[in-house]
Amino acid sequence: MNTGTMPYTLVNNIEKLIITFLENLISCKQGICKFKSRRNQNLPLIEQIISCKSTGAPRFSICFYILMEAHNRLLAGDKCTLRELYYKDPAKCCKPVSISKGVIDVCAILQTVPWNLGIFATGKGLIAGAIRFHMINGDMIDCFTHGGAVVLPQDHNSINRLETSATFVLVVEKETVFSKLISQKIFENLGMDIILMTGRGYPDLSTRYIINRLSTIHKLPIYALFDADPFGIEILLIYQFGSRKMSREISKNLICPKMRWIGIHPTELVIFNFPHVALSANDNRKLQRMLRYSYIKDGIRFELQTLQHLQRKIHIDELHSISELFLLNDYMPNKIKRNLML
Repeated sequence: MNTGTMPYTLVNNIEKLIITFLENLISCKQGICKFKSRRNQNLPLIEQIISCKSTGAPRFSICFYILMEAHNRLLAGDKCTLRELYYKDPAKCCKPVSISKGVIDVCAILQTVPWNLGIFATGKGLIAGAIRFHMINGDMIDCFTHGGAVVLPQDHNSINRLETSATFVLVVEKETVFSKLISQKIFENLGMDIILMTGRGYPDLSTRYIINRLSTIHKLPIYALFDADPFGIEILLIYQFGSRKMSREISKNLICPKMRWIGIHPTELVIFNFPHVALSANDNRKLQRMLRYSYIKDGIRFELQTLQHLQRKIHIDELHSISELFLLNDYMPNKIKRNLML
């Protein structure tokens, strides 16, 4: 099954999966459970989920609930958000993160993506600058004339085409930096048409899809400005290579391998007197885990190793202490002009 699976095929596959869930539930109550250990990571995902172990019960219940909701949405041609799924939970025992993980589980088993199930994240990504969204229903979202931040459409399948005169896209990690650059009139000061975007931390699927489209279809350079810490670099890797929890086949339209990292680079701590703080224990755990990733580019791996050696991190928000317009007038133009990116 691919990401373009027709709704009736998905409905049929969901019904088969629900029957499998129910058959195992009945057999467990009769004391003849087929799958004994959810902890065995060699088992297929579905067998891990429908294990009768008590530790697997919440995961089983959440996946069953999401399957039923997806089935109903597909039959009705309806849509919902992850937040709606959370508030509709009949047992009122799920946390938002459990719903998100359940959707990932269901999509992995069905080999599809959330939007094919009619499930979308609440609008998160922001965009501004030289771009217009022409929607399938005839509406237009015009960022050219809006001037400020626009929330990206939840359902990117509702976008017919993008229109842009931009020379590049700048993706920033945080909303605070995004807002600061707009207030400092980034579009006027850089003297060129650009698109400014943020996923407000870890990006949603719609943000990643639109960046992929701007890179692959519109052939725009994509530049990234993130904190020099393990979390900022992990977000960069999600944009470039996708989530490790999502299969490569499913995430191929959600990645941007050509995204270039402008900074902030940990090695710049050796050169500049940037304000910094010490890495936390949580930072170091994440750092050690990331260094084991086999797909990281050599340049980024070296930056991670430098971060580990220096035990210091830099937050973009703090660079205003150097100069209020340091990022806009000095740092970014210099990096782009001299191609000082990874």
